[in-house]
Amino acid sequence: MGFIKQLRFSGNQTVQENILIPGFLSKDDKQKSALNVWGKPLLSIVIIAYNEEKYLPFLLDSLSKQTFKRFELIVVDSNSTDNTEKLAMQFEEKFENFRFIKLDKPRGPAYARNKGAEAASYERLIFLDADTHFKPDFIQKVIHELAKTQADVATCPIRIREGAVKSNMGAMFLNAFMIGLRPLYSAAYGACLITTKTVHQQINGFREDLGVCEDCNYVKRARRDHQFSYQILSPIFYTSDRRALNEGEIGLMLKYIKIHTYRMFTGKEVLRDEITYNYGSY
Repeated sequence: MGFIKQLRFSGNQTVQENILIPGFLSKDDKQKSALNVWGKPLLSIVIIAYNEEKYLPFLLDSLSKQTFKRFELIVVDSNSTDNTEKLAMQFEEKFENFRFIKLDKPRGPAYARNKGAEAASYERLIFLDADTHFKPDFIQKVIHELAKTQADVATCPIRIREGAVKSNMGAMFLNAFMIGLRPLYSAAYGACLITTKTVHQQINGFREDLGVCEDCNYVKRARRDHQFSYQILSPIFYTSDRRALNEGEIGLMLKYIKIHTYRMFTGKEVLRDEITYNYGSY
C-alpha cells in the first residue's frame, strides 16, 4: 500500500445487523439490489482534498451537524502543503468513525476517490469535494430517496454557497441540463456523487486518465455497460464559486458547454493531456 503515507482511524466499526433505515429493504426481502445496505444503517463518505484549509472545515462542520450520523468519514488528502490535515484532525472527535488518509502526491480527483473507495467499509458510498456544504437533513433525505427510487448511482442539484446571482444562474442552467438530458446523456456532479461498492468495483472505479468529466464517465459506464440505475435526487448541495472566479461565469459556462457537446456528439472523452483544468489538483 505504498500510496498511503499515513492512516488514522478512530471510532467503533461495529455494525448492528437488525437496525433498518425506514424504506430500505430487509435481509429477507427478495428485491435486494445494489442499493440495499443489507440492514446496516451505515454508509461511507469519501472527501477528497488538496490544500483545502479554506473550505474543508465548513464541510466537516456541516457533516457533524447532520441529523443522520451513522456513517464513516474518510478524508483523502493528496499531500496538502497548507493546514488541511491539521484542521481536519480537529474534527476527529466529532465523528463516530473518522479516517484521514494522506497520499504521497497529487494524482488527480479520480485517483483520490478510488483510494477512498478502497478504504471504505460499507456498501453505500458518497463522494464529496472539499468545498461542498449541506443543510442538516441532507443525508437523511438522500437515504430516503435512495430507498424510494432504488437508485444504484445518483447525484443532487447544485447551488453556489456564496449566493452570487450570476453563479447561481449558471448552476440552475447546469441542473436543468443534467435533469433534462438524463434519459439520453449521463451527466453528474463529482462534487456529490452517490454510488455503491458493487457499482464501483464492477466498473473498475473512476478513470484516472481523464482530464475532465471523470464523474460523468463513471455514470455513463455504470448505466451503459452494467445497466445500473441512475437518478438525480431532490436534496440540494452547496458548493463554492471558486470555479467561476477562476474562469469567469461566462467562460466557465462556455467551457462546460464545449466539453459536454464534444462528449455527447463524439462519444469520446477528454484525456488529461488534452485540457487544462486546475480547479483542484488533488
